Amino acid sequence: MNAARPRNLDWSAARSLLTPSASVVITTHYSIDGDAIGSELALADYLGQNGVAARIINQDPVPRIYRFLDEAGRARAFTETDRELVLEADVIFVVDVSALDRLGSPADAIRASRARRVCIDHHATNDGIGDVDLIDPAAAAAGVLVHQMIRALGGTVTPAMARSLFVAVATDTGWFRFPNASPGVFELAAELIRCGADQADIYGRIYEQLRRERLDLLGRGLATLRSAAGGRILWMVLTREMFEQTGADDEDVEGLVDFLRTIGGVEIALLFREAPDGKVRVSLRAKGDADVGRLAAQFGGGGHSRSAGIRIPGALADVAAKVVAAAENILSAAEGNPPAQDRRGPQR
Repeated sequence: MNAARPRNLDWSAARSLLTPSASVVITTHYSIDGDAIGSELALADYLGQNGVAARIINQDPVPRIYRFLDEAGRARAFTETDRELVLEADVIFVVDVSALDRLGSPADAIRASRARRVCIDHHATNDGIGDVDLIDPAAAAAGVLVHQMIRALGGTVTPAMARSLFVAVATDTGWFRFPNASPGVFELAAELIRCGADQADIYGRIYEQLRRERLDLLGRGLATLRSAAGGRILWMVLTREMFEQTGADDEDVEGLVDFLRTIGGVEIALLFREAPDGKVRVSLRAKGDADVGRLAAQFGGGGHSRSAGIRIPGALADVAAKVVAAAENILSAAEGNPPAQDRRGPQR
């Protein structure tokens, strides 16, 4: 079934805030992905096209695989020296974010800022965090909405903007494999290619420049594979010791959970990793009718029905047990079966 077509949003409220003298900050969620950074950079380019200087400030630095989009280093990690800049901003664009807590370290300054917040997002779980909310869950990516804004406000999509937006849309649709890759998404991809995006070069830079340490880490993770619900749930764990043994870092984890989703019969794939901050980060993926966005929400996380994430305090084994049990219950409830805890536990 094709995804719903994005609706045309009213961008006039955002336009009214964008005067040449406005001080503008753009930010997105921690654990930056392709949609987040691609949307930010394209938005900043559009604003610059209209004489509005914008600074991109996030909790995290740009991941290695996306740095080719930002060779000038415009997007930077938040430090305390940025606090005053955020507090004094006139407008803050919050992109691809459904809750302020997902901004990480800039969140407190953004809450305290006198700025008007403009939220551009495509999560169905959005808390309404902007003074101006431009939200459409039918959009395959935040980049779709940024493109809509550029076109609606009379902007010109440059080759650099096209490349950033192509990354946003391609990565959030699993390189056009996921159900959200509607005919409209392919039409947009074609337009971006005509505007200068080189899809073969982009794919090579993201997926064919990976580090050997990533494969070493995956090998250790695959040794921990476990399943539940008759193989419909599959998960693996990554400990800090594994990172130390392989020399891998957190950026090498990007996309590893998608290996699990490729296994036949798997409906929910989970990747648990111990984070340096003492919390456990959980990446969730789904296929079929499973809704991992709903699963993530039970633990304070967020995302979409097919892709979501959680950060939760606790021991790795305890967190895994709780999340896997909740995943079993979601599958059971969909079939009208008893809760998973009343049936046989997880099997290897």
